[in-house]
Amino acid sequence: MELASWYFLLLIPLVIYLFFRKQKKSALKFSSVKLLKASAKKDAFKHKLGKFLTVAGLIFLIFALTRPQLQKETIPIDQKGIDIAIALDISSSMSSVDFEPNRLEVARETINEFIRGRTNDRISLIIFAGTAHTRIPLTLDHDILTQSLNEVSFDSLNRDGTAIGMAISVGLNRLKKSDSDSKIIILLTDGDNNAGEINPYTASQLAQDMGVKIYTIGVGSDRTIVEVTDIFGRVRRQAYEGGFDEELLKQIAQDTGGQYFRAKDPKALEQIFETIDRLEKSEFERDDFIQYMELYVVFAITGLVLLLLGIFFDKYYYTKIP
Repeated sequence: MELASWYFLLLIPLVIYLFFRKQKKSALKFSSVKLLKASAKKDAFKHKLGKFLTVAGLIFLIFALTRPQLQKETIPIDQKGIDIAIALDISSSMSSVDFEPNRLEVARETINEFIRGRTNDRISLIIFAGTAHTRIPLTLDHDILTQSLNEVSFDSLNRDGTAIGMAISVGLNRLKKSDSDSKIIILLTDGDNNAGEINPYTASQLAQDMGVKIYTIGVGSDRTIVEVTDIFGRVRRQAYEGGFDEELLKQIAQDTGGQYFRAKDPKALEQIFETIDRLEKSEFERDDFIQYMELYVVFAITGLVLLLLGIFFDKYYYTKIP
């Protein structure tokens, strides 16, 4: 409990002093036994009880003046964490089942877990294939973010391919108005850059100029495995050589101060996001609004009840008329 106006407590010893000083003075006014016999007779203990209740009531009223408060909740009104743009490849090769059930689904689950641990960070979601698109701009509403991520499918973009340069450019566009001290892009892909109007090296140079770090993640084993259905309705798996431009991803990360990672299986991808989570810890400034519950009404009502009881007991209830 906190007292907003604690200095009113200084009145308590003054009230006690004046109250008992008055009682001593009033005792001197009885100059003869005859007057005492003619006056009302009171029981000593009950009389003191009335005085005690009166003083207690005054003390409670003084406590009401101090505005006692209990902290109810703390509401953040301004906070700054890390601004993160996640660029997710949704090209057809991400349907490869070398990751069960497929690369895209494993990436989605891993990113969702990463988001859950970044409560203080604004995160944007970019999807890309033959072009790139902002799915969700920077937001602290991670429920909407994860809902949108869960709705992403291979049909979310109508142009196949892998436009890495475009993905970086769209991510930079999301981050260009950010006032955060730390801005990063996490780029996850399983293919070579083969689409889009922007060269990946040009985009990474722009990221370097903007102070944006890019973490690149190459996803998939050495072969891409897809499921096909033959004319008899049987599902068969076909494997073909696939991969990505590892040197390109390494260079992008190196140029921007980020890191390159290779995820050959789901466990490796999970560990990569855990590593990024450790590397990019949120150091943020936050101003809080503290909401208090005022208790002065409780003290005021209690004080008034005690004061009235004290006066009643002292002056009326315990007085005996001879």
